[in-house]
Amino acid sequence: MSSTAKTEKAYPFFAFLSLSYLVVYAVCACVLYLVNSHVLSESAREFDREDIQSDSLEYREILHNNVSGNWLAEEVSIENHPASTLFAIRVLGPDGHVVYAASQPKDLAFPGGWGSRQPRTGRPIPKDGWREIYLPAYKRYLQLKSTLLPDGRVLQVAKSTIREHDLEGHLIRTSLVFFLLATLLTLGNGFWLLVITMRPIQRLNADMSNILSSETGDHETVRVRSRIAEIDALGCFFDRVVRKNAALVAAMRDTLDNVAHDFRTPLTRIRSAAEHALRARQPPATRETLLSTLGDIIEDCDTARLQLQNLLDVRAMESGLVKLDLQHLDLKVIVSEVADLYAVMAEDKGIDLQTALPDGEVFIDGDHGQLSQAIANLIDNAVKYTPRDGSVIVTLEDAQGDIRLIVADSGIGIPEDEHALIWQRLYRSRNARTEKGLGLGMSIVKAIIDAHGGTISFASTLGKGTTFTVTFPAGSSETR
Repeated sequence: MSSTAKTEKAYPFFAFLSLSYLVVYAVCACVLYLVNSHVLSESAREFDREDIQSDSLEYREILHNNVSGNWLAEEVSIENHPASTLFAIRVLGPDGHVVYAASQPKDLAFPGGWGSRQPRTGRPIPKDGWREIYLPAYKRYLQLKSTLLPDGRVLQVAKSTIREHDLEGHLIRTSLVFFLLATLLTLGNGFWLLVITMRPIQRLNADMSNILSSETGDHETVRVRSRIAEIDALGCFFDRVVRKNAALVAAMRDTLDNVAHDFRTPLTRIRSAAEHALRARQPPATRETLLSTLGDIIEDCDTARLQLQNLLDVRAMESGLVKLDLQHLDLKVIVSEVADLYAVMAEDKGIDLQTALPDGEVFIDGDHGQLSQAIANLIDNAVKYTPRDGSVIVTLEDAQGDIRLIVADSGIGIPEDEHALIWQRLYRSRNARTEKGLGLGMSIVKAIIDAHGGTISFASTLGKGTTFTVTFPAGSSETR
């Protein structure tokens, strides 16, 4: 016997839904039938008891006026009971023997016999009151009323009409019809719920199957909508996840292309320099030539290492593994230093790079290297994506106790549908792909700002420019 566990057969949700409704309804229908059956039976028996009570009073009056019982026999003989009615009457003497008895049918199958005139030796005299006796031969209950007469005799009147059986038959037929109709309605309701519940889920399953079977990992999906709020929310989240993953896949492809391009260049230069040095053996290469070649190789190695280090830094920052070397720094000095580094680059492109700094010192507790990197990335992007004759303005200000750094440019801008994506690692805007890069700059900036307890936001209009705003809380800074 195989040790592998057998996979249980799966059934559609429609089967479970309809079956559960049918089971619940069947239980409720059975309980309702039992309750109704009991109520109808009690009602029919109560009707029989009322008839018996009326007859007992009449027959008692007759026996009171005619002790011999002749009038009673005459009265009983003219009674016209339906053939389906079980009726019995008898008079017991003080000693318990049967004085007079009559029944319909005449051979009434009463326990111990109804008209038997055998001495009732050892049998107690019936007490005044009611009894209910089940007659198996007729499958009916007989209501029996015993009335103690003043002279010691006992008058017993019993009756059972067909009303209880008729009502029970009507109840059974009505219940069966109702159960069949309810079953059809339950199946219809299950099918309706299947349509509004399972159709969106089936579409989600189909989309997921297509995504998994796609070799490229991307697949165009249509937003799944439903009148059920929870399923509609699920469709919304699924659509967002698919779009986000598609954007990440596209970003990874672009990044791989960029990484391959950025690494191919330094590796090609390293190989070329090495081959040139090897070919320079005849005549022997000069010391200056070899040193120059080694310098080029080191420079290209540093370029490749920097690309790898940026990838590792972003991962470490997002994981919270980087420890800040906090110092009490003048943020104004850091901004000035970084802006001065990009002044030559901006001038070469014909871009007007301006700084608007406060007169006093602006102190903040932070890591000098990482703050410099974040500010450098912001200014670098602003200069890189601003066309010639554009402008970049770097502003540092005290905003009600908070320190605010604003980098505004008149560059190409960011499309509105990409605003939520620029913080994602490896993502590059479609307007920025003409420039080299891995799509890590904004991820690094946000990770550094978050690590310092600050916030970063931006506003951008396509073709008109972008403004990044970095805010450090008052608790982490001191302005003098």
